Formats: sequence, structure tokens, C-alpha cells
Amino acid sequence: MSLCLGGCSVLCILSSLLLACTPIAPVRVTLIADGQTRTLTTDAQTVGELLARTGITLDEDDRVVPPETVLLTDGMTVRVVRVEVRTETVQQTLPYGRETVRDATIPVGQTRLLRAGVNGVEELTYVITLEDGVEVERRLARRVTVQEPQNEILLVGAREEVTAVPISGTVAYLSAHNAWVMRGTTGSRRRLTATGDLDGRVFDLSPDGSRLLFTRTATETGVLNTLWLVDTVAPGAEPVRLPEQNVLWAAWSPDGEWIAYSTGTPRESPPGWEAANDLFVARPQADGRLRDRRRVLGPSAGGTYGWWGTTYAWAPAGEDNESTLLAYARADEIGLVDLSARKPEAVPLVRFPPFRTYAPWAWVPTLSWSPEGAYLVTVLHGPSPTGEEPEDSPVFDIYVLSVVTSSAALLQAKLVPEAGMWAAPLFSPEGEQILFGRARAPYASHTSTYDLYRMDRDGSDRRLLFPQDPREPGLEYPAAAWDPAGGRVLVVYRGDLWLVTVDGQARRVTEDGAITLARWQGK
Repeated sequence: MSLCLGGCSVLCILSSLLLACTPIAPVRVTLIADGQTRTLTTDAQTVGELLARTGITLDEDDRVVPPETVLLTDGMTVRVVRVEVRTETVQQTLPYGRETVRDATIPVGQTRLLRAGVNGVEELTYVITLEDGVEVERRLARRVTVQEPQNEILLVGAREEVTAVPISGTVAYLSAHNAWVMRGTTGSRRRLTATGDLDGRVFDLSPDGSRLLFTRTATETGVLNTLWLVDTVAPGAEPVRLPEQNVLWAAWSPDGEWIAYSTGTPRESPPGWEAANDLFVARPQADGRLRDRRRVLGPSAGGTYGWWGTTYAWAPAGEDNESTLLAYARADEIGLVDLSARKPEAVPLVRFPPFRTYAPWAWVPTLSWSPEGAYLVTVLHGPSPTGEEPEDSPVFDIYVLSVVTSSAALLQAKLVPEAGMWAAPLFSPEGEQILFGRARAPYASHTSTYDLYRMDRDGSDRRLLFPQDPREPGLEYPAAAWDPAGGRVLVVYRGDLWLVTVDGQARRVTEDGAITLARWQGK
């Protein structure tokens, strides 16, 4: 057996040697490479060996047909394809669009270019494949906007001509830091101050419309402001300074005999003051004296963010034509102060998480009493729908609070959810309707614009009042005042006053362009 195996092994070796010595027949092939076509006779066995013998090298992207491992046969054509892969970056224009905005400051029929359009720039990067210098593929690999286009903004006039409109009572308004008054018609206007230094912190018209209480920026060092009084009826009446300063809030009592006010201390650091959260009452006189002045509440911390201050609202007068009750609002609570109590104190009615502004200001809700004094309409800071901490919740709801003052009992009813922090709800003179603002972006209501709505006192029959066209810019703040006779609302919009009926018919009645506040009192 071993001899046989050995014999077989010898035979195999001899066979291999004989094959190796047998000459390989040359083949005739056509080689196409680098722009040349050659016909070759070669004894190379494979395509790869042919390329090596002819000095042709391939890089990683090149390819050969047929592949390098294929055995050559007579008459075969071998083609070398030079492949190049490169990138190319080009820029193209992104055309701008056009926006048209109705503008109540431009007369009807006119247009004005607010902003010229600017084309954008887009950068495109392609991966390009070339075979023997000819592009065979172009693939988009990246798209980058280098410059965003800016749309052209064209203002389209929506301003109707201003005509005088009859009004009841007295309107006082703040324009370019001066006080003005109109009475009888909106065309009958008179300037009350000319110094241009009213700070707008206090601007309150007496119930009969005959006197305006306001504050001026102080010229003295270390003083925030000063308190003043002016007769709105007597032509040419000069403002009278009252002996109070650093006043953060002040308002007339319902009978027009008293004022209540709260003070603070000036500070160099923002916001520029620190509130005392106190409360005083006094009877202002035409000669500038404050009779029967007394402090109702002493200084206090004022709760969370108490440095910002406390605001108040007189309750309507009772049967004896006097009011001894004020509601108060702080950053975290609403309550009552009874002036007739032996020792008046701030009695909380409802508490809520303060809104964390992350800035040197604090949100404090507004307060509005119903005419009979049984209800308060206000805004409360509500819980977050997405799980944020209570102080970070973006939710602000309109509530009506039913107040029973004898027992300090309180019932709450939500009228409008997610209205916005500056909703500023306001009872109508007869108490059957409520005016309020609604944020166009309710979860960003601190910077949102607002639309003005009205509703019945139970929250039903909500109707948009102003602006009626959703293409119009919204209100920066729903600063509005009810006509004492009912049926109309005075709205501050884009620096002017607009008279709006309860069915939404609006008319601009001033051309100032700098009005920020308005008050409407009297009959």
C-alpha cells in the first residue's frame, strides 16, 4: 500500500512538471484605456496580468471590464474605465415673498413700504461621478441656508378719516406723557399738562370726571415720583402738587371724596423701587392739602415678590354712598381690606403660585368690582398642563369671585381658560357684561398681542370686539374703558383712541399716535 501511494505521488509530480513545461498559446485582445485602443497579442493569462504587463495601474475608484481575475480569451476586449469622484458647491438665490399688512395709521387707498424684500442664499453641495471624464451621476449631498430671505412688507392703508363723535361724561387720556381731557365730543380736546413728565403709574379720573389724580417723574434726587391733582373742568386750571411722593398706586373712592394710595422706597437696582405694601387714605383739597390722612396698613413684606408692590380696588359705594372696602392684589394672592374694622388688616381670599418672570418685574392681577359689589373679576395663575413647576406655568385664567364680606367666604368660577396674564377683565357699568383681552399666543402671554372680547357676566356669549380683522395687529395691552352710559368701549390701539360698540363697530377718534392710557367717568 505504501509503495502504491508512493508511486501515485511520483506520477502526480511528473504530470505537473510536464504541464509546466507545455507552452501557453498567446491570445489576441483589444485593450481600451486612457483614450487609446490597442490590439495586443499576449501570453498573459488574466486581465489583471495584462494590465500589469502594459503598465496600467488602477486607483480605488477605477474599474475594469471584465474584472481583473477573469482569464483572457482570444478576441476579448478589455476596457479600463477611469472613475473620478469629486464635490462641487454652488450657491443659488432664495427669492423673497411679499406680506401685506393692514395699517390703521395709513389712510385708506394708500400703501407704504415698511421693509424692502431681501433675497436669501442657499448653498448646495453635490457629489459628482465622472467616468473617463464624462459626468455620469450628480447627487445632492448637503443643502445649507446661508442667508434667510426677508419678505417685503407692504402696509395697506386702513385709516378712515377722523370725525368728532358725541360722548357722555369725561375722558382723560395720557399722550406723550401729558394729560388731556375731552368732553361733549371726541373733537373737543384740551391739554391738562404740558411738561411731558407724567410717569403713568397713577392716572385716575374722579367718578364725576372733574379731577384727575396723577404722578410725575421727580426731579429731586432719591425721589421716585410726586403726586398731583388737576381740575379737568376749569379752563387753564394749573395742576396742584399733593404732599406725597414715591407713590406706586393711587385711586379715587367711589364717592370722589377720598383717595387711597400705597408707597415705596426708591432703589438704584431694578426695578427702581421697593414697595412698602402699605395703604393710606386721605381727602385731597383744591389747595393741595390732604385732610384726614391716616395709615390703614403699615409696611409689610407683601408676600412673594412683595418688592414689586400691592394694588387695590375700591368696592362700589353702599346705600350710604360710602365705600369702606378695598380688594387688594399681590403676586400670589387676592384679598380684602375693611376700612371700617377697628384694626384693618389684609385678609386673603384666594392664593395662587406667583409667576416666575426671571426678570426684575412681577405679575400682579388686575381687579374689577361688579356694580353691586358682590363679585370681583380677575385673572388667576393656573396649573401647568405640561408638568412645569407651578411658578413656571404659562396658564392664566379669568375667574369671577363671589365675595360675602361679612364672613369672608369666597366662591370661584372660571370664566375663560388660558386668556393670558394681561387679560385685564372689566365689568360694564350695569354689570351685565365683562370686557377682557385674550392672548393670541396664550402660552407666551407676557409678550403676546391680544384681541378684545366681551361676554356676559357668567362667561357665556363671548364675542370678538376689536380688532375684527385677524390680519390686523393685536393690542399690545387691552387698555380699555367702558362708556359710563353703556354700549361702547374706548380702546387704546397703536397710539390712538378707538370707539368700539358692543357689536364690534370701531371708529378711530384721535390722531395722536402716542396715547397709552385712557379713563372714562361721569354721566
